[in-house]
Amino acid sequence: MTMRRLTAQIERPGFPGRQPILMAPAGAAAVSVTRYSPDVRAGQAHVAKMVAEDAFVVLYQLQTHPSHEFKLDGRLQTPEAAPQGELNIVDLRMGDACGRLLHPADTLMFHVPFRAIEHILEESGAATVAPMRAPQPWRTVDPVVRQLAPLLVEALAASGDKTDQLLHEHLLYGLGAHFVQRYGGWRRRDPQLGGLAAWQERRAKEMLDDAATRHFSIRAIARECGLSPDHFTRAFKASVGMAPSAWLQARRMDRAKQLLETSRLSLAEIAQICGFADQSHFSRQFSRTVGESPSRWRRRF
Repeated sequence: MTMRRLTAQIERPGFPGRQPILMAPAGAAAVSVTRYSPDVRAGQAHVAKMVAEDAFVVLYQLQTHPSHEFKLDGRLQTPEAAPQGELNIVDLRMGDACGRLLHPADTLMFHVPFRAIEHILEESGAATVAPMRAPQPWRTVDPVVRQLAPLLVEALAASGDKTDQLLHEHLLYGLGAHFVQRYGGWRRRDPQLGGLAAWQERRAKEMLDDAATRHFSIRAIARECGLSPDHFTRAFKASVGMAPSAWLQARRMDRAKQLLETSRLSLAEIAQICGFADQSHFSRQFSRTVGESPSRWRRRF
């Protein structure tokens, strides 16, 4: 299936306004861009809003962006003027983003959903990526974007002309990969090691520990680590020596042993605290792992 056919099936990103959009498919998602230049009349505030979602927005200024009010998840900021040719990155996972403009603005807005980042990582064989951040909010210089911005502006202006659409989609996809690499701490996978970075392993174990008493989601943990679920599972096993589910089972069992040794809680209570379905499930799992029943193991202490 071609990129162009895929584009028609992907949901339009939630940019403010209804101006033309260019989309570059990335798996089941897309990296998208639009030119946002609202008509801001003297004495009247213009509000631009994007709702919270699992995505990042890169704002590149085609002209100097005057100081304005900006809210992210209800927290007010008053950024100084953002010079022409500089950018900022907004993490929509933190909440709704809203700008209140009192002066004209002209901005290239790039929409990079996390599903597109997962696809880019998988296609590139990258090992890890952190949440994207601009080193200097509203004032980050990016020579790559500066070089390609005129081509994207031209492509958006000629949105009805499909002659160079495939070229422009490939350029936009490449820019998406550039954003992930430059601002997300992209690191290519070591073919010999292929494990998690230290911060990823620590965060994954924290989330697994937190999920010890309930169902856990590999997808959610992988997303927090900036990896696809398959990459995360392989990398976790390479780093820890066992799959995430096996590690969690071992942690539950260690916790159960501690409670059997140090408390007088019933087996049913221990089963519930440690995340087993019920006492019967706990007893079966304990006997299979330890080689004897919880009751018999407890009598040693």
